Amino acid sequence: MRSGILPTMIRTFIREAGFVLLVTATVLLLVVTMSCGYDSNGPYGPPSPSAVEGLWTSSGSNPAVLRLAASQLLATGPITPATAITSSSAALSDLNGIAFDANGTLWVTSESDSTLVGFAPTLLSRSGSTAGTIVISRNNSSLSAPMALAFDRKHRLWVANSENGTLVRFDPAQLAASGSPVPAVTISGLGRPAGLAFDAAGSLWVSDSRRFKLASFSEAQLETSGFLVPRVVISSLAGSMATPSGIAFDADGNLWVSNIGNQTVVGFTPAQLAATGSPAPHVVLSANAGSLSIPTGLAFDAEGSLWVMGGTGALEKFPKASLGVSGAPAPSVRLTFTNYTLFWNVAFWPKPAVLPLN
Repeated sequence: MRSGILPTMIRTFIREAGFVLLVTATVLLLVVTMSCGYDSNGPYGPPSPSAVEGLWTSSGSNPAVLRLAASQLLATGPITPATAITSSSAALSDLNGIAFDANGTLWVTSESDSTLVGFAPTLLSRSGSTAGTIVISRNNSSLSAPMALAFDRKHRLWVANSENGTLVRFDPAQLAASGSPVPAVTISGLGRPAGLAFDAAGSLWVSDSRRFKLASFSEAQLETSGFLVPRVVISSLAGSMATPSGIAFDADGNLWVSNIGNQTVVGFTPAQLAATGSPAPHVVLSANAGSLSIPTGLAFDAEGSLWVMGGTGALEKFPKASLGVSGAPAPSVRLTFTNYTLFWNVAFWPKPAVLPLN
């Protein structure tokens, strides 16, 4: 099994802290009347809300795809996933990215064996061993330790390859059947892309955990392969970004970044993201009595609260009211999991209608 730099770093942090990395997961409080993002023109029908809705994530140490139901997100304490799916379609034994397409199919990257797996909505309603509906294998270096996923507004899937520093695009037709397709677009030149998120204008933002930077490619740039100069590059200022991992936009267009290296979460305003530079983050959230320990995945719920997945096993909720100024706010909810470790990304279904494409 491939042993990557980031998994090793996370294990090192845990060992030094004296913790066992527990599974963490994030789930937004779902609003029944919100748009679920279901595309009636897609190949699959809408999933059953009671069986599929909630937070989905992937454990790398005890490989499984996991779901937390919305009702499980209301109170602090230990928790058992509502759904746990194992699969022979991919190893899933390291830091794996996940994302839903518009039809409710869950896509998972398997970092250790460079595989991409899609699970149709009908497969997500029960626990147990499940083969993927679609399995995409590498074609030369098309998939190279993939760690993050994001769909654009045209329903094309973007994958961040941490090993060879590329972003690749698979179009819907290429995701319709198993195989080893050549990506429709390949963008090279990144150090170690770790997180992906789209802003409201359709630009793709990437966190680079090796160079401690954020890079943005415009919607027009995403049509062309090659070594592209990013539209905007945001560099670290006095340690403002240290091994940046997960990124997510809130409803106001602020970009939030989790920093494994210094145990913080930082926010940049739209104005700060408009041009290349090294701005000081608008907001810096620091640890409070063990919170934000090895923060990796980020996601916003429909109420504007920020959920942070932590490497020591804590899923933490920070209400919108606590995100306006720098400080060390205590999370309002803190959940911990047993038997699962090595978590990276999270994805919500249904997607909050108020957010950009994350």
